[in-house]
Amino acid sequence: MTRLNRLFAFAFSLGVGLFGCACTTVPSDHFYTLIGNSANLPMSAASVQGPSVAITSVTLPEAVDRSEIVVRSGPNRVLVMETQRWAESLKAAIPRALASDLSPLLGGATVSVQTDNASRDAKYGVWIDITRFDSALGEAATIDAVWGVRASAGGQAKRGKSSWRIPVHGSSFDDLVAAHSAALAQLSIEIAKQITDLEGAKN
Repeated sequence: MTRLNRLFAFAFSLGVGLFGCACTTVPSDHFYTLIGNSANLPMSAASVQGPSVAITSVTLPEAVDRSEIVVRSGPNRVLVMETQRWAESLKAAIPRALASDLSPLLGGATVSVQTDNASRDAKYGVWIDITRFDSALGEAATIDAVWGVRASAGGQAKRGKSSWRIPVHGSSFDDLVAAHSAALAQLSIEIAKQITDLEGAKN
C-alpha cells in the first residue's frame, strides 16, 4: 500500500470512528422535583398557630408511580420519558410539597409527613388517594384526588374530592412540573379549609 493510500485509509477509519462515537452518545438525564407554592398562597389570618397536621399516606396510579415522567400523548396512549425523571419518588415528593403549602395556610402550623417523628403526635391526620396524575407537555397538568381528614382524638373522618387542571405556561418539562406543583397547592387550600372548619366546630 502506497503512502497516499495509507493516509486515505487512516482518514477514513478516523471519520468512521468519530461518526460511531457521535451515534452512541447517551443523552444525559434531567431530574425534576415538586415544590411548595407557599410564596403564592394566602397566609392564614388566624391570631394563633394552627393545629399540628400529619400527611399519613399518599397513593398514586401505578402507571405514574415510577422514576420516569409519564406524558400523555393521546386518549389511550402515554410516553415514558427515559431521560426526564423525578429526583425522588412521587410518593415522597407529593406529601412534602403539600406539607410546605399547608403550613402557611394554617397559620404556620407544623405539618409533617409519615416519615417524620412529629407525625405521631399530630392533632389531625390527612390521607390522599390521587386517582389521576396526568402530564400533557405544553398543555396541562391534571390531578384528581379523593382525600380525608381525621382528628387523632377520634371522630368521623371528613372527606373531600378535588379535580384540578392547570395550564402549562411553556413547552418545557420545567413548565409541566411547575403546573403540577400549582395543582397540589390548590389541593392544599381545600384540605386546609376542611381542617379550619373542624377546628371552628370545636370552639
